[in-house]
Parts: sequence; structure tokens; C-alpha cells
Amino acid sequence: MIYITLYLIKMKNYTCLILFSLCAWFSVSAQVVDVESFSAKITELPKATLLDVRTSGEFGGGHLPKAQNIDFRSATFAQEIDKLDKSQPVLIYCLSGGRSAQAAEVMRAKGFQVTELKGGYLKWTTKMKPLEGVPAVKHDAAWSLADFEKLTKENGAIVVDFYAKWCAPCLKMMPMVDKLAGEFAGKVTVLKVEADGNQSILQAYGIDEIPSFIVFHQGKVIEKTSGFREEPKLKELFVQAIGTIQ
Repeated sequence: MIYITLYLIKMKNYTCLILFSLCAWFSVSAQVVDVESFSAKITELPKATLLDVRTSGEFGGGHLPKAQNIDFRSATFAQEIDKLDKSQPVLIYCLSGGRSAQAAEVMRAKGFQVTELKGGYLKWTTKMKPLEGVPAVKHDAAWSLADFEKLTKENGAIVVDFYAKWCAPCLKMMPMVDKLAGEFAGKVTVLKVEADGNQSILQAYGIDEIPSFIVFHQGKVIEKTSGFREEPKLKELFVQAIGTIQ
């Protein structure tokens, strides 16, 4: 809440409005920014502490480049953050934003200047931003754009799953995609396109976020969507592909 007093002073032919703040109380709102803004801050603030508050196991599966890991759920979290430099800003994230929000609240109470990543590591990976520490994996065979387009035209109902093996939401959705592929066997063809190695297809269809799905019906794109979907929402894509109401 801000209290302002206003003074009107007559000076010759002019009326001057002078604002004088008697007292002000500012509530500092939590700063939560999207992936692009968070990425920009990492570049703009090279001395900032980039803090990953997930478990060491999660951190070991991949993390933002140069991130430091302090598990928010650990008994020593408070002691560990006290070792950080309060004079430098903190850029914080977790898997999806819940733990980092709680950790940021604790840190702000201790005098840290904290910026949170909205959507956390999940959202960062869907935007295909840089990672480090990701275990080496064998990539699936790449598609040629010509072969991909030929298949979409030759098959009546298709759901295309664009994924990456380092993308947490992609991996979470894979069992659901496989389950629905079985349920709709003979009606819907499922094509899986790994983002790594298939840039020509991603570019041709404007895919800049994963997981993403494109639904084809009789060779035409009838739906394009991105982001994590629970099974009922995912099933809607299969229903759209066959063009009937299940």
C-alpha cells in the first residue's frame, strides 16, 4: 500500500502538481518468469547462482548448464543456502515449479533476491533449451522429410508424437501413447519422431516445443498441439484422427 500527499502550488500562470510520498509500504511479489526470460537472465547475470533444488537423482539425469544442486527436501537445505552469497541474485528451478516456489520463499526471508523458473525443468526441456549431465542415449533412426510426408499421405489416420529422450514430459507420456496405440490398432497409425536428428521435419511443420503432436486425417493436418497431456486429453487426438466420436 502506498500513501501519497498531493500539493498544488500556483506559480504565475502555471499550476504545478507536486507529489510527495509520506510513507510507502511495498510488498515484494514473487518473481516468476517464463523459459525465455529465465534463459535471458542466465546470460545477463553471469555471477548469479543458478540453483536446482531437485533431488541429487533428478539432478544426475540432466540439469541446466552450470547449475548447483541443493535438495530442498534435504535436512540440511537451510544450512546449505546460508553458504551462498546474498549479494548475488539467485535463479532457481525444480521439476515443475512447486519445490522451487517453496525454496524461494525460504530464501527471500533470508534476504536473497530470487527469480523462479515458471514450469521448471519440464518446461525448460520442452523448449529444447541447453542441458548438461544428460546420460548418453542411443538415438532412434532419423526420418527423411520425403519418407515422413509419404507415410502421412498413404495412411488415413495418423498421430505423430514428437519427442526427445531427455525430455521428462515426453518420457512420462510414452507409456500412454503406447497404450492408446494398442487400443486404436487398425484405426490409427502412430509415428514417433525423435527431435534430435529430425530437424528438417520439425522445421517443415513448425515444431519448436516438445512434446508435440500432429494429427493427420487423410493426409491433412487437422490438429497440432504441444505440451504434456494426461491420458484422456491424449485420447482426444486419436479420436480426432479417425474423425469419429468414440
